[in-house]
Amino acid sequence: MRLKRSESAFFKSVARRRGVSLAEFLRQAARNEAQQLESEPASLELSRSGFTLPDLPGRTERGRIRAAIVKRHVPR
Repeated sequence: MRLKRSESAFFKSVARRRGVSLAEFLRQAARNEAQQLESEPASLELSRSGFTLPDLPGRTERGRIRAAIVKRHVPR
């Protein structure tokens, strides 16, 4: 995997502060992310992926929620 110089410098500095190698730091970050994804409820995972509702083709759950909020908004 290739990183931009700024990203590489950032990751190296964080790894150095934690006292681990860059490779170990990236392994830990990936492991933590994978564990978080496994523990998330399925509805949150679907919401993040922007799944399409069967009764409203082309509209995502997030879009439907935003539309409902805008519809209820009353300007002052």
